[in-house]
Amino acid sequence: MQNILKNVMTSVIICVFFFCIIYFTDNYMTDKSYYVLYSEIKQATEHCYAVEGRYPPDFEYIKKHYGIKINNRAFTVDYRRISPEREPEIKIKINKKGAFA
Repeated sequence: MQNILKNVMTSVIICVFFFCIIYFTDNYMTDKSYYVLYSEIKQATEHCYAVEGRYPPDFEYIKKHYGIKINNRAFTVDYRRISPEREPEIKIKINKKGAFA
């Protein structure tokens, strides 16, 4: 009886450890993806300004002409161009739905 209890407790501890690793790895990868996406959008807007002399009018323009790809299930991008000569506001929202969403 005591041997079965040890096996069950060991299995529970291993499962909890496994799911904690998955959870923290998912959060780490989401955070890294956020920073990479933000820097890509920022770099594309600056490149557009340097080449075309204006900031991109909207986010669809950036995706079409500068090859930015976004995971719409994981992120929502709010791109607001205030005026043609001012740098746009870029806000990215992380849609927290877990690793298997």
